[in-house]
Amino acid sequence: MRAVSSGGLRLAEALAALSMATDLARGQPAEQALRACLVATALAELTGLSGGEASRVYYATLLRFIGCTATSHDYALAFGGDDVAVRATGDLMDPTDPRSTLNFVFGLGRGLPALRRGAVVAGALRSGPRVAAAAVKADCEVAALMAARFGLGDELVSALAQSFERWDGRGGPAGLGGEQISVAARHASVAFVAMMFFNVGGKEAALGAVRRWSGRILDPSLASAFLEHAGELLEMAVVDDALVAVLSAEPGRRNVVDERRLEQVLEGFADFVDLKSTWLHGHSRGVARLAAVAGQTLGFSEAEMVVVRRAGLVHDLGRAAVPTGVWDKPGPLTTTEWEQVRLHPYHTERILARASALAPLARPAGMHHERLNGTGYHRGASASEQDRLSRLLAAADVYQALTEARPHRPAFSPDAAARQLESESLDREAVAAVLAAAGHRRRPRRAWPAGLSDREVEVLRLLARGMTMKAISERLFISVSTVHTHVAHLYEKSAVTTRAGAAVFAMENDLLQQ
Repeated sequence: MRAVSSGGLRLAEALAALSMATDLARGQPAEQALRACLVATALAELTGLSGGEASRVYYATLLRFIGCTATSHDYALAFGGDDVAVRATGDLMDPTDPRSTLNFVFGLGRGLPALRRGAVVAGALRSGPRVAAAAVKADCEVAALMAARFGLGDELVSALAQSFERWDGRGGPAGLGGEQISVAARHASVAFVAMMFFNVGGKEAALGAVRRWSGRILDPSLASAFLEHAGELLEMAVVDDALVAVLSAEPGRRNVVDERRLEQVLEGFADFVDLKSTWLHGHSRGVARLAAVAGQTLGFSEAEMVVVRRAGLVHDLGRAAVPTGVWDKPGPLTTTEWEQVRLHPYHTERILARASALAPLARPAGMHHERLNGTGYHRGASASEQDRLSRLLAAADVYQALTEARPHRPAFSPDAAARQLESESLDREAVAAVLAAAGHRRRPRRAWPAGLSDREVEVLRLLARGMTMKAISERLFISVSTVHTHVAHLYEKSAVTTRAGAAVFAMENDLLQQ
């Protein structure tokens, strides 16, 4: 098992991966934040910034939207449930322009029934400005808190707190204007405007937006510098692998994280995605804690323990791609909504797989909704495809979720959660370890005759009833060779050599009853 190497993990690589999750949360194309970072960093060089200031531009752009999930619940509640779509269109408008604002508001709720859509539009007209102002404040506050947690310095914390200030002073949360706004925040604003509109309409759309917003949202001198060099800046951003390019472009000394800071970064990932819904707060940390304690029970190696705990922290990153209205829905999901949910482990896996140092977390994190009978998602993986880390993480996720309230049900009591967990198609040893980690007492263990183990008794019961070794392997989700080994051991212990002899032994010792 290859663990995450703290000695080889650059902070930029971890935060670049996290930026891809912020793209999902905003309904933007993959790698938009990475490409904006390339533009902002190159613009910083063109404007002659020092190494330290250029580094702040780099990180302020990568992390500009790290607080965006903080208000997903509020946006979903106020604007029709789909916070992802609201951000995707809202980021392209100037809220001080009445025509732009009205176009945005009357575009809300598409696909909803007429009465429901009318209520959404009316509500947005009434309370939209208040909700948006509160959201800007919360987004910036959370982004600043995250930057402080990552140890990125007071100046970068201040820059992220000013991410949505405007040159004309009509932004938020503090209403700063002109050169009161951090240089790093001003560079990030130009770069994101350019890339958002480039993604929508190409080079001409990007140039038009920067010209239109110069002196209003954007620093006019930076807008002018961008427009003068737009061809080369945009060409620089359109690369085959934006992540590799971003890592190569980092200004100054490369920041490598130690074990403590790596844990803080991954806990930041966990908190970022758990902010997506008020029903999910603390879920990822809870899964990580359960999985770590249960892994000790199962005798995991130190490397396996590191991977399963950290995979627990980041297993739900892909939730950011799914509208909060889906996670908060009190009734049954539609087919479309269910398909969105089924894809969130896929998004998690792809984000983690892109960063080489986080890649060991990708597979167990991406398989946390798989089931041994093949009915899980997103792969529908068979039991043989699920290693013990994936099996443990799946069991920990189910138990943690059961003990948390959801929109459609109250939290299960610990005993009810234990019973439900045991009924799921999950690895039996992983389930037992998770329940022990959660404080459930083990049922008194029966001493089996002839020194048979629990698993050997399970195999014996099925063998005695005439099942083939292949059928037993499918029922118990173990390989045929493992079944063969168990059969050989139980034959030796019970002093028999045939299935019929084993059946007699089972009946004599009353082993056929569960």
